[in-house]
Amino acid sequence: MTAFSSRSLLSFSVLGTILATAALQAQPAPASRVLQAVDNNVRITLPGNTHPLARPEFDQGEAPADLPMKRMLLVLKRSPEQESALLSLLDSQQDKHSPNYHKWLTPKEFGTRFGPSDSDVAAASNWLKSSGFQVAEPSAGRTVIEFSGTASLVQAAFHTLIHKFVVRGKEHWANAKDPQIPAALEPVVAGVHSLHNFFKQPQIAQMKEAPAIFSKTPVPHVTFTDGRHALGPQDFAKIYNFGPAGIDGSNTTIAVVAPLSRGLRSRLCA
Repeated sequence: MTAFSSRSLLSFSVLGTILATAALQAQPAPASRVLQAVDNNVRITLPGNTHPLARPEFDQGEAPADLPMKRMLLVLKRSPEQESALLSLLDSQQDKHSPNYHKWLTPKEFGTRFGPSDSDVAAASNWLKSSGFQVAEPSAGRTVIEFSGTASLVQAAFHTLIHKFVVRGKEHWANAKDPQIPAALEPVVAGVHSLHNFFKQPQIAQMKEAPAIFSKTPVPHVTFTDGRHALGPQDFAKIYNFGPAGIDGSNTTIAVVAPLSRGLRSRLCA
């Protein structure tokens, strides 16, 4: 191959990369979805935003008005058109024949393309500020807006009650019913996260002492609290049809990799 042809191929390759990147980034700004004035008197309820353990049988009464509630998250949502476009992009980024193959977006690019418009983000942020909260900058991917305040501010802004719940001997604070927001914000708000301190717990119950891999006594199952089961050493021995000779598991790591669903990938992008 001549030097001229090599340079030509390199130039075409660079030009193709530039054009593909430009096509990926040259997207129209998202249309605004908050089209009405934000009126606190016209509200909708956000279903599914109450923790399942915030139940009447655990309720110990209302929280103090000055209870600090920090780093709450107003969760933003994409339009149906954005959701469809995102799923298509995720597929094309894994397609070797697509010009978008492995053309990843930065969080800012993701937010510009798949998040609410500037005016929509401003409308949600301004409503939180007008309700008395301290409001941080939206996440780069425009998926959440962080805010902090007190229980009384939460109760006034979201028309919900913050109560104390005692579950398995531990005290928790949580909203006792689903929150409400002004109806004008419904097109861009999916829900409110962290209105409670029921922190997630590990789902795996580990054995205190690992038994011999190929002992005659069956290895106990590793059982998750939600009813799922994991594989033990004897399971792998059976699956891969190998015996104990020369194999004791020392310095060995086994990983099982499963592909992410498109929906889960879309939630992790930002």
